[in-house]
Amino acid sequence: MTQFALNFPDALPEVIARPHAGSPFQERSKRLALASGDAPFDRVGFDIGWDYARHRLAPSPDHLHAGHPVRQGWQAGRATFGTRTQRPTHAVAQWLQLRLEAWMHGRAFEEVRVTPRFLSQLEVTHCPVTRDLLTHEVLTQGSQAETDGVIVTLNEGAGVAAGNLAMMSRRAALADLEGDGLDLNARQRLVSLRRMTTPLSHAEAAAHPLSVLPPARVHLLNPAHALQVLLTRLFMGGAYARRMADLGVLVPARARRPYAQLMSTLLARRLAVGWSAHADRVRHTLEDAWQHPLVLQRWASFIQGLSLACCERLVQRAVERGLAGPQVRWLNGVEATDGWALETSGRCEHIDAAPVAPSHQVQS
Repeated sequence: MTQFALNFPDALPEVIARPHAGSPFQERSKRLALASGDAPFDRVGFDIGWDYARHRLAPSPDHLHAGHPVRQGWQAGRATFGTRTQRPTHAVAQWLQLRLEAWMHGRAFEEVRVTPRFLSQLEVTHCPVTRDLLTHEVLTQGSQAETDGVIVTLNEGAGVAAGNLAMMSRRAALADLEGDGLDLNARQRLVSLRRMTTPLSHAEAAAHPLSVLPPARVHLLNPAHALQVLLTRLFMGGAYARRMADLGVLVPARARRPYAQLMSTLLARRLAVGWSAHADRVRHTLEDAWQHPLVLQRWASFIQGLSLACCERLVQRAVERGLAGPQVRWLNGVEATDGWALETSGRCEHIDAAPVAPSHQVQS
């Protein structure tokens, strides 16, 4: 399995490295809370409640009834921290909600890299699905606006892990769950995002045109999708002619003519916007170009001359030469899906029973 990931430069060290990290005093408080409780102890649920209290946030009332593990941790945390709490940022609220939902549904949660710091790097100004402007307030129980930016998992058959997460509007996330609420173009963009993080056969991946460029840090598991992204990104910066020529040298001789035809068609759509156009308009124009019949026809002619191995090799060499941009990295299959729990379809390895009834509403 291959992977094509957009990555930010190295970030500052994370303040909260692990969900249950704490001082010796805090860990002792947890043990005392366990010893004094009458209900069976669930460490994961307890830690989630503890971290809600750490940031002076409260879980929803569904998790605050007597004997609930989240309530146990929340009460113990409130007693320990008092007013000595940390600031409840939007990213922290997202992190807590993701952990809570993963625990409720028995999904694997990769806790080493999925931290508030990491989630803050996934924040975008506009929803990649609806293209609406997003709101980024600290999420509370009363905040249920359709424009709220929420973090969701893209591949539902994988765990909550780096590379499988993206921010979109609550409207897009709910529409995905309920099967309605989006127009045809927005739904195509949502499906395209899902496919990027789902292992497909080379023929199947090549048959689906790009509808949206992946948000930062999303891992692309199919070389055909990665190649489409690479070709599109060539027109999103300067020196496009040189980069097109450099990439053309890497293309196998049998596919160079179809490559040139495809790129000239994409270039015509880029030129139609104008070089002074806003970056968002350029991005949307290039995304929409992949729905044009001539672009699809020339993509099909180009990709049919590239096998899976050839396509993978072309993308890897282009990334190594910096043709995809400085923030793009090539990772091998193990790195690409580390923590995704694909072998268990994203589920925790040992689940006796769901602690609470699953919720069918996205809450952040």
